[in-house]
Amino acid sequence: MKRITNLLPVFAFGVMVFGLTALSLTAEEKTYSSTEKRVLQTRPEITFQAIRNGNFQETYETYLSDQFPGRDAWVQLQTDVSRLIGKTESNGVYFGKDQYLLEHYTEEDFDEKRMKSNIKALTNLVEKIQPKADVKVMMVPTKTWILQDKLPAFAPTFEEQRFYDELEKEFGEEAKEVLIPVTETLNAHIEEDIYYRTDHHWTMQGAWYGYESYAKAVGMDLSRITEKKDLTLVCNDFYGTTYAKVNQASLADKIYLYEPRASLQVVYNLGEKTSDSLYEMEQLETKDQYRVFTGGNQAVLEITGGETNGKTLLVIKDSFANCMLPFLAEDFEKVVAVDLRQLNIGCDALVEMFSPTDVLVLYNDAQFAKDRDFAMKCS
Repeated sequence: MKRITNLLPVFAFGVMVFGLTALSLTAEEKTYSSTEKRVLQTRPEITFQAIRNGNFQETYETYLSDQFPGRDAWVQLQTDVSRLIGKTESNGVYFGKDQYLLEHYTEEDFDEKRMKSNIKALTNLVEKIQPKADVKVMMVPTKTWILQDKLPAFAPTFEEQRFYDELEKEFGEEAKEVLIPVTETLNAHIEEDIYYRTDHHWTMQGAWYGYESYAKAVGMDLSRITEKKDLTLVCNDFYGTTYAKVNQASLADKIYLYEPRASLQVVYNLGEKTSDSLYEMEQLETKDQYRVFTGGNQAVLEITGGETNGKTLLVIKDSFANCMLPFLAEDFEKVVAVDLRQLNIGCDALVEMFSPTDVLVLYNDAQFAKDRDFAMKCS
């Protein structure tokens, strides 16, 4: 009898493991998490090449994590236990000062091989475009790197300066001409709300400072851009992507918008739909409120109605550019914003298709460092 009693925990553990496995295999796959505000990994296709290069194993591990039954509840439990025992980090998120949730970036997030490959592709792209257009590059630092004073005491994080050193090294003498020093600009305004507390993106205020940096770099009239600092509060209960990793936050964020004075026309994805605004206000009533900016990440946005100056700006971007587009839209006759992650064509084809007079490559540095599409599509 005693022996059977001793085996009960083993039996219970086995039932739980096999039960969860069976549930995960039979449950309907989810493609998007409204809680985490991101696309989930679906079951990857098994191919010999994918197994040989390790992509299948890596992707399948992500798939198991993303499709785990009751994932949100487990995340909440993990956070509660971590806080209860006095930990300052849970699921890769630091519980920082002033209610900030800050991502813990590691060497893996800034994988050296991929980072260098993307930076090399970027310099090659700039070199090819420069004879045809004025090219600028803006790599926006993470909230964790800029707001280090908000981190818990002795909290380690990746030294992002290594990324910028590699960037400047690769560009060489061209660095001062091409690279926009947005880190310096943001560092000068760390007392302001330039990043969300519960999300990894910069706020509309932070994006304005990025826009100011770009305007200075290309010689715009700075008196004109100052007028665009008039922002309107549209949401005061926003919980973003960083919150979704821990399902816990002490203070909600606010979303502000800038409404362009020009009458814009926005064409989505080469004619999928048209709009007179870069905002989708109905998204504020959903769980994924950040999608108020352009309805989320779109493959191609073509924006017209700005200044009649014969200039076309091509923005090659990630999601950090979404809230900067309203500022840029008024300064060019046409702005084309492309997200390479949503496209099956490369940068050369895009430049040929839209014939830009100006190009802005705008990414968050962490997202750029681990991007799997950039080097392939822009080399």
